[in-house]
Amino acid sequence: MTTPPGLAAEDAAVFGYGLVLAGADGGIRAAVRRELAAHRARRDAAEDLWPGAAPAPVGYLTAPDVSTSPVLLAIRLESDCCEAWRAELGAARSTEVRQFSLDALTAAAVQLARWRTLVPGAPFEALPGFPPPS
Repeated sequence: MTTPPGLAAEDAAVFGYGLVLAGADGGIRAAVRRELAAHRARRDAAEDLWPGAAPAPVGYLTAPDVSTSPVLLAIRLESDCCEAWRAELGAARSTEVRQFSLDALTAAAVQLARWRTLVPGAPFEALPGFPPPS
């Protein structure tokens, strides 16, 4: 069995938030720890949802410059999670997977919006299936 996109995105978010935490200042450190714990819990729950799934691929990030802006990396992580969970939601064949994907997509989208408020002009990509911003 291949790695479901949502599971791979959560695994990458756990790794990525470790990098964000390393570069975070005191103003965002508590939020980063909260998100790291949330993604770790969601990854573990996704592993239970897809037993026997292949491990997530290695090498998600290539030399991110966290020192420039840990928040920009957090924005990328949440954006990637939104994209992955939107794909899972569209492909879900069971109510359980559909609900889990919807909850995960919602959590990632809310956190993405929060991070974007900290970086005026932060990169914005429309969620898959939605029109680009005008």
